[in-house]
Amino acid sequence: MKKIFVILFIFGTIFTSCTKVITNQTPQNDIEASRLNDPASIRAALLGAYSASLSGNYMGLRYFIFADMYADNITHVGTFPSFAQIFNKSITPDNVEITNMWTQIYAGINRCNTVIAAATANTATTFTDKNQVIAEAKVLRAYHYFNLLRYWGGNENGYNQGPDVNGKSWGVPLRINPTLTGSDAAPIARSSEDDVWKQILADLDPTQVIANLAVTNSANSSYNWRIDQKAANALLSRVALYRGDWANAEAKATAVISVTGQSLLSNYASLYGNIGPKQEVIWTLPYDPTNQNSVAFFYFTTGYGGRNEISASTGLNNAHEIGDLRKGVNYTTAASAAIAPPAKTLKYTRVSTGDDFIPQIRLAEIYLIRAEARAQQGNLIGAASDLNVVRNRAGLPNTLAVTQSDLLTAILNERRVELAHEGHRFFDLRRYKQLGIIGINTSDPNSAFKCRFPIPLQEILNSGSIMVQNPGY
Repeated sequence: MKKIFVILFIFGTIFTSCTKVITNQTPQNDIEASRLNDPASIRAALLGAYSASLSGNYMGLRYFIFADMYADNITHVGTFPSFAQIFNKSITPDNVEITNMWTQIYAGINRCNTVIAAATANTATTFTDKNQVIAEAKVLRAYHYFNLLRYWGGNENGYNQGPDVNGKSWGVPLRINPTLTGSDAAPIARSSEDDVWKQILADLDPTQVIANLAVTNSANSSYNWRIDQKAANALLSRVALYRGDWANAEAKATAVISVTGQSLLSNYASLYGNIGPKQEVIWTLPYDPTNQNSVAFFYFTTGYGGRNEISASTGLNNAHEIGDLRKGVNYTTAASAAIAPPAKTLKYTRVSTGDDFIPQIRLAEIYLIRAEARAQQGNLIGAASDLNVVRNRAGLPNTLAVTQSDLLTAILNERRVELAHEGHRFFDLRRYKQLGIIGINTSDPNSAFKCRFPIPLQEILNSGSIMVQNPGY
């Protein structure tokens, strides 16, 4: 594993000079791109593209904990004013957390663009995995744009819902070429939400992209950190769910569930720590003591080497049914050598080493995606069956929900407890049109605007006002 991290670190630094500005980055990437003149350097640069997600400004901490903290699974108990703004839904456009997260995602996109351009242009006969390299970079790019839309796009009714009450369709700036020249780096306006979705779907095209991926990536001998067909189909299933494309969400979920060797682990707690069990974890972000994340550090108290910035919420605790075996993992206040008040999760406990893996997609989520898609299409028996697979692993009996409405409510709650502390809750409430649960009144313009995060102020200023701010900020 250490070898993987060394490679990720070395080739992640190839791109670091390109992250100084936000989406309209200065054309410093030409030097880096010129290094990518042979298959080996392009393959290495692909690993650098993967490393963008590891940052604490992205999936290494902030992106996924903010989705639970802006909702009702995590409480802010620390002293960071920038975190307090997010928790209290009083975000200003100059919030440093929002700015850094946006910037890091676009840095990841630019890395993908650079790899795609270099690989496409390379004609070496020894580049036998060229199409696979391009496909992996495209899936990563789709993942980044999808993550941008989740926070900064869509409208008060969710995603892929058409124009909002003002007739606007809110997307994000769409860049699909590396910033090699001045014209490449020139400020651009936001694309429509629909256009961003089209790019995401193009980058996840089953025949043009996913078919070029390895069925099982050879790098995934110990855990699934490289994208293969299973991971791409899982992401496509999630994308289809957000778009309300129930048939495709079900079909792609079924494709993933049907892969030989896939099943839920019997013990929920064994999914977490410095591991990524291949049996259930479809795609994970791996860390080690040299290349750390600070997730556990933010949950744990100073007495245990942590910062005590965030805490599991009492609402999350109360969302668990009696007998739910996940409760002690998702919410605990027990005092011991490993854990201490206030409430925290035991999904991330490695404070001193910082090497908790961060799962991106798990098989349990795929079952819940298929359950929701089936319920939306009227296949209530199939939906209940998928829901029960997840419930039964948690020590719970089969669901009592029978009607479509009750099943969808049960699935939403199941997603809350099964995927707690993994960055889904706020987005699920948006999709379900249930933002009122967290105090956002989508019928009141003075509140509805909080369904999206603000575009960073520096992005607006850098663009010369070409970039339009989200309403309300």
